[in-house]
Amino acid sequence: MITKPHRQELLCRAYVHAIAAQAGLLCSRPDPDYGIDLSLRNVEVRGRRHLDTSVQVDLQLRSTARASVTETEIKLDLDVETYNYLRTPETFCPRVLIALVMPAKEAEWVNQCPDELAIRHCAYWLSLHGFAETSARSSIRIGIPLTSVFSVEAVHTIMQRLQERKMP
Repeated sequence: MITKPHRQELLCRAYVHAIAAQAGLLCSRPDPDYGIDLSLRNVEVRGRRHLDTSVQVDLQLRSTARASVTETEIKLDLDVETYNYLRTPETFCPRVLIALVMPAKEAEWVNQCPDELAIRHCAYWLSLHGFAETSARSSIRIGIPLTSVFSVEAVHTIMQRLQERKMP
């Protein structure tokens, strides 16, 4: 059996793939991975053809069963190296953090019955573009608003902003 962190990573990938599929986006995985776990690209219909628009957002995925959930946000620790990588404004392609918050009990991560297959609980997204430098050496606690659910609607909004040459 693969490790627990690898199972968490694969479930987060599955979550993102499902949202991307429902949103009608291309989802690809860089191989090898140098900091970007997945990329989403927009497709539009021109006449009878579906064409890649080259509008892209890169994703850094995290899965955790140890996030702190308040009434307004999810708080989780992010290693400083990743924080700095995601916040750097000198990037050609925008980067977004996707955090899948999972139940503490591994047996509750996935629920399956004849009517559905569900990954529990929810994934949230955050653009750290332009966030301030940190004096922390190993990790930094970040907050993601509960309103930032990684959903089909959120992905459409992100891609629309990128088409308008705005940050997510």
